[in-house]
This record gives sequence, C-alpha cells and structure tokens, in this order.
Amino acid sequence: MNKEKENIIKKYNEHAKFMADIAIAVLAGNKSVLEVNGVKEIIALYLLIPYITSDQLETPGEEYIVPKITENFSETITIRNLRNAICHSFVTTEEKSNDGSGHGDYLILDDRAIYNRNVHEKLTKKSGATCIGIDYTHKKLEEFFKQIIDT
Repeated sequence: MNKEKENIIKKYNEHAKFMADIAIAVLAGNKSVLEVNGVKEIIALYLLIPYITSDQLETPGEEYIVPKITENFSETITIRNLRNAICHSFVTTEEKSNDGSGHGDYLILDDRAIYNRNVHEKLTKKSGATCIGIDYTHKKLEEFFKQIIDT
C-alpha cells in the first residue's frame, strides 16, 4: 500500500475514533467534551440536517410549517452540499499540536461540501477536505437556528 493511501486510512480511522469518543462522552453525561474546540458546532450541524434537506418529510399540517434553510452556508459551500458532506461522509475538527501542525480553529468537511454529487463522482481523487472556521460556523449556525425559532 502506498504512503498516501496509508495516510488516508489513518486519518479516516482517527476521525472515526474521535467521533466515537464524543458519542461515548455525551452518552455518559460528560459535558466537558463540549469544551473541545468544534464539538458544539459538529453537534449543531447534525441538528440542522432536517431543515436543510431539500425533500423534507411532509409537515403534519399548515400550522406546523418549519422553515427550510436555503441560503448558502458560505461563498463556496451551498447548503445542499453541506448537508451531503454531513450525512454521507464526515465532519471533524482537530486542534493544533505543539509543533503548529493541524488545522486548529477549523471544522474539516469532506470535499463534498464544495462539490455537488455529479462533480464529486467524476473526481479521480476523492480524499480532499474543506476547512471552515469554527467561529464563522458558530455564528452561521446561530443565524439558521434563530430563523427556525422565529418562524
């Protein structure tokens, strides 16, 4: 196996372990896991999914209409591509290490966050990532959830 493939597998397994660690901590009632940079935003992204699905489940009646978020998440990330990245691949975060490596204050999304499904399928290398600032993400998520609350 070549070095690039080994690195991809290593990163994927690190992500899986990180997400499992978060889940176990939350299930055990360990609220301190929410202090890990980006964890609150990851959870909020997953909670946003029902409102960014283009073919949502039908609402139970006119009086229960919930808004569908349609605006772009950022200049390069559409809300649909963000949903696809969250639902079908991964979102994670990593802290900068002492040597300065790592992404630090960013969420790391699969490259589907910037490519629609057709474009992504045509890519020969499908192991890219998109980084978005945690502060930006936090503010944008607050805006979206306020829209939902105010409806």
